[in-house]
Amino acid sequence: METTASTAAARRARRLRQIALFTAATLVTLVMALYLGISTYAASILTMPQRDAEVNTPATFGARFEEVRFPARSGDVEIAAWYLPQPDSARAVILVHGKDSSRSTEFQGRFSEFAARLYKRGFAILMIDLRGHGASGDARFSFGLAERRDILGAVDWLMTHGFRAGSIGVLGVSMGAASAIGAAAEDPAIGALVADCTYAEIEPLIRRHWRTASGLPDIFLPSTLFMGRFVLGIDLTTARPVTEIDDIVPRPVLIIHGDADAFTPVENGRALAAAAPGAEYWEVPGAGHARSYDIDPQRYVDRVAGFFERHLGR
Repeated sequence: METTASTAAARRARRLRQIALFTAATLVTLVMALYLGISTYAASILTMPQRDAEVNTPATFGARFEEVRFPARSGDVEIAAWYLPQPDSARAVILVHGKDSSRSTEFQGRFSEFAARLYKRGFAILMIDLRGHGASGDARFSFGLAERRDILGAVDWLMTHGFRAGSIGVLGVSMGAASAIGAAAEDPAIGALVADCTYAEIEPLIRRHWRTASGLPDIFLPSTLFMGRFVLGIDLTTARPVTEIDDIVPRPVLIIHGDADAFTPVENGRALAAAAPGAEYWEVPGAGHARSYDIDPQRYVDRVAGFFERHLGR
């Protein structure tokens, strides 16, 4: 009887262990599924741009413009742009906004004002909406990895409209500047580049703003970056303008950064300048993120227009 009882007890103990192991495995599986599910959702949100409503156009500031559309050089999305023609000029400047902004709303709604002032200095202007922004086609953003193709599409469009390689400049703001660095590194047709308040590398910036942007603890960040690569095919960690900017040299580069930029700290601008031998660097006292124009609009226009006047082919 004792043997039978002990055997039964052993079976019960073994059964309980099996149940416990199964329960633990089920819980671990559920937790991992939840963890990866949240991470996939976070990756989706992280790469989904917001569209701003149009607030004004160059015509608001006395500049004639045309609405144009053209494919990104990758051919996967159509880009919307405003073209400010300058019949007597052989020089054109492409203006590129940052993340969650547009050709209308960048510079706190003053991008059209800036464009009109640059236009009046004698440049043809092409103001683009990056993919997924403004009036351009739907697409996820990738912090400059894909967006550079939008700028290169703008270069192609200008060259089919009579502008020569070397006579086209680009001014980008924030993510638009990171995209512009990538575009200029790939295509020497871009004769001069102005990069305003952009990052040297995106991953440290994502880490810096992760909790605020996602509402999630840091433990979700590695898996979110992984799921971005695995599910969405976007490897955000490879967005590193600091490793590309020296490919632009010896073409002229002007880097602008506000010393009060709390979003993309000024150390990013300094790092980019250090990585591009011969680049001009303008650190604007008191300017926050994308606010250097606001500090002194006339000085900003004079600095940028003077740079392009010196360096773009006539």
